[in-house]
Amino acid sequence: MFIRFIALVALLLTASPALAQNSGIAGVVKDTTGALLPGVTVEATSPALIERTRTAVSDDQGQYKIVDLRPGVYAVTFALAGFTSVRREGIELSANFTAPVNAELRVGAIQETVTVAGQTPVVDVQNVVQRNVITRDILDAVPNAKTIPAFAAMTPGVVLPPTGQDVGGSKGEVSNRMVIHGGRANEQKLLMDGMGYNTMESGSSRGYFLNPATSSEVSLQLGGGSAEFQGGGIQINSVPKEGGNRFSGYFFNNYTDHQLQNDNLSDEIRSRGLTTVNTIDRIFDSNWTFGGPIKADRLWFFTSHRWWRNSNTIPGIYYNATQASYAYTKDLTRPATVRYRNESHSLRLTWQAAARHKINMFFDHQNNCDCTRDLGNGTMAPEAAVNYRYSPNELSQVAWSFPATNKLLIDAGATLLLFNWPNVPQPEVAPGTISVIDNGFRYRAGLNYGERLSSQVNEKFNVSYVTGSHAFKFGLQNQQGWHRGSNQNANDMSYTFLNGVTQSVTLYAGPNVLNERLRSNLGLFVQDQWTVRRLTLNVGLRYDYMNAYVPEQHLPAGRFVPKRDFDPVECVPCFSDLGPRLGVAYDLFGNGRTGLKFSVGRYVASYATDLARANNPVQTSVSSATRPWTDTNGNYNPDCDFTNPATTGECGPLSNPNFGKLNITSHNADNVIKGFGNRDYNWQLAASVQHELARNVSVNAGYYRTWYGNFTATDNRLVTPADYDPYCITVPNDPRLPGAGTQLCGFYDIKPAAFLLGTDNYVVQSSAFGEQTEVFNGVDFGVNGRLPHGAVLQGGISTGRSHTNRCLVVDSPQALQFCDNVPPFLTQIKILGSYPLPWGLQASANYQNLPGIPIAASYVATLAEIQPSLGRPLAGGVRSVTIPNLFAPNTRYEKRITQADVRLAKNFAVGRSRVQGQFDIYNVFNASTILVESTRYGNAVTPWLQPSAILDARLFKFGVQVNF
Repeated sequence: MFIRFIALVALLLTASPALAQNSGIAGVVKDTTGALLPGVTVEATSPALIERTRTAVSDDQGQYKIVDLRPGVYAVTFALAGFTSVRREGIELSANFTAPVNAELRVGAIQETVTVAGQTPVVDVQNVVQRNVITRDILDAVPNAKTIPAFAAMTPGVVLPPTGQDVGGSKGEVSNRMVIHGGRANEQKLLMDGMGYNTMESGSSRGYFLNPATSSEVSLQLGGGSAEFQGGGIQINSVPKEGGNRFSGYFFNNYTDHQLQNDNLSDEIRSRGLTTVNTIDRIFDSNWTFGGPIKADRLWFFTSHRWWRNSNTIPGIYYNATQASYAYTKDLTRPATVRYRNESHSLRLTWQAAARHKINMFFDHQNNCDCTRDLGNGTMAPEAAVNYRYSPNELSQVAWSFPATNKLLIDAGATLLLFNWPNVPQPEVAPGTISVIDNGFRYRAGLNYGERLSSQVNEKFNVSYVTGSHAFKFGLQNQQGWHRGSNQNANDMSYTFLNGVTQSVTLYAGPNVLNERLRSNLGLFVQDQWTVRRLTLNVGLRYDYMNAYVPEQHLPAGRFVPKRDFDPVECVPCFSDLGPRLGVAYDLFGNGRTGLKFSVGRYVASYATDLARANNPVQTSVSSATRPWTDTNGNYNPDCDFTNPATTGECGPLSNPNFGKLNITSHNADNVIKGFGNRDYNWQLAASVQHELARNVSVNAGYYRTWYGNFTATDNRLVTPADYDPYCITVPNDPRLPGAGTQLCGFYDIKPAAFLLGTDNYVVQSSAFGEQTEVFNGVDFGVNGRLPHGAVLQGGISTGRSHTNRCLVVDSPQALQFCDNVPPFLTQIKILGSYPLPWGLQASANYQNLPGIPIAASYVATLAEIQPSLGRPLAGGVRSVTIPNLFAPNTRYEKRITQADVRLAKNFAVGRSRVQGQFDIYNVFNASTILVESTRYGNAVTPWLQPSAILDARLFKFGVQVNF
């Protein structure tokens, strides 16, 4: 580990420099007559600065800017010969915020200084970025699980999957991705000290879990991003703590278990078939930090260590009492348990190499386990859940800060993420156990066991040149990565049943090992912030280049396939894009208290090795195929001639005659993987107003619009829409279903002759077939305030909807069914706050009111239901078809999710230490809102709309926090 850390230090010496925190102080200086004062020396001082003082001079319009400051508490002094100096103290600067600090100087002796007790500005009248900063005191005060998903619960407009709804840490370190304002999951960017640590999975995944004790604050950038940012999604930046000249530390521990949880199984939930509820087994979180000087004013250290365990049960899902057989029998004495295990051990060294040179070195080794992945979605038995072991999992960073002059600023850095996550079977799964899926429910074993590797290194560079009215900035970011995964299933097959009756056997062309590389994900940007009186223009341009490839691969022979060799594949993709960014901020009254903001920009999709994986010959070859199977002798072994793809023995023909062959069945048009401007993108527009309502209290309102472009479609070039025959089904006569008992049409089955032609997929721009759109419109209203006596209030209301239209036919005309989706406006309310009470007590709360989950009804239609209208058997001997939905999606929803959490804390001193005892109550009202339910109509195992997960019941938790 130490050798890898030293290697990263060496990488910094040859790599590009890194991203700063984008905070600053700016304003205008006048005399008492209102005349603008040029030539005023403005000094910002803070312990957060390595040089302690940063200086600027006001220009001929009285404007000054001091940029790229670290978050902290600042004092600003204004001095000009012939005028009395003015000093503003106590200005708290958070990440991604430019504090407007204006001054009025009166004629007098320069030796005189008027000190003003600082009121921290709360409105940024120069930047257009939308953000939410969760400061250290809020992180410590408000009851939450101190995870990235928990931070989302504190931010209006941010959306998580309902399965991520956390009650006191019940969801553990799930890898859920946040979206906002119609964004997509792969747009989320995770940053530590301004540098990314996303893995190569889906562009935005994470395996490294942030330890909140290492952060002085967490900044969520929600939109209006400058040219520094590639994507328009949420940028989550942890601003790290550093050691100082005084030894200090922190200890935190909390605990709860099933004895401290109530029961929220209501009569309504019970009537829908759920007999047991989610139950906390145990949650334990222990975290401590310690930091201080190795050599005063020169070298400091900060170390943090965390152990976190979490386990809880899933209602309605049980271990299999007949694991050795091919039947699933609920063992009612053994409910399913979701388990997480996390450890983090980090060290940060801060070295002031010279007066203006600061170097930060960080290393974190983690050992994590998502021990029953996907069990919470209610579609599998515990033995079918994959065990994800995240080890080794290491993050290393080196950063260098160099304010060369008061106008020229440079930041440099590099990040290395080593992330391995092998997928292993559960202990109950014996070697050779074949996985079974019955009516959408999987049991006996999981699929796709094997090694996973998803590591990356990135380097970044920023140079800023600042004058009174201008803040000019340019830089680059680059990323390289490597991705490998192996998939292996027992006997290279799995079974599909329907209510216990064999339907088909799926064959796999294993063993499969896939390798991809990210050669370069390069971004070059230039931007300027130009202030003219009350108006500030933020203008930028970004060039993005991405190059990924698939190396040469050699796979051994498997049960159904011979040895295979694959040539390398270059340029998957090779994209180039330009992204203009424009922002306008206007100080409405010139006092820094009301800002009007407008921004528009083009952002490209976040990939990594996603397209390389999609175009990997191992992946694009036909790696699986099904054969209809009737187990006539009841031995649960397909007695078939697998060397013959035609009907033999108990099996019907292969669903794809190219199974196991070396021919690639999917190709790309050049304009979907190469070229200029062909990458998926979106435009984002925002218009907002922010106003200082009272001292330290701001309110804001904004309109947001996001629209996407460069959609793709997959065309099987061997068939046309004329090669499909229509059919209808009768909607089951259930009053809960729209159109119950009526004919539902718009379904199509490929003609038998066309089915035999196979597949030759061609991925093209969907515009070749018609217009496709995806547009989000929404509004947000928010409040953020530090009230008298130390109270804090933060929150707001957000509402919006994404309208998608894909009414175009590529192959099957079935694509026109429910092709224009217009959901209702979905509104969420989030509020948090804390208030000090007498006798050292403090009360805090966090409230969420969110849209309920969408209701869906997929359905397995049998041949007997389909054939009367189709007029023939289904192609390929298929005996059933899964209908995606019996009614339009996103039109019906369960009840809203309401959760309230409270904390009562007691503060007292023990010597120099500050001790806080904590008593938390999560889900105070003991709500039992449905989070996951069965979406398969006619499921004999889990009936339609039967819940499999509800909001965790009221939970009590005890904790202690010590600062010394």
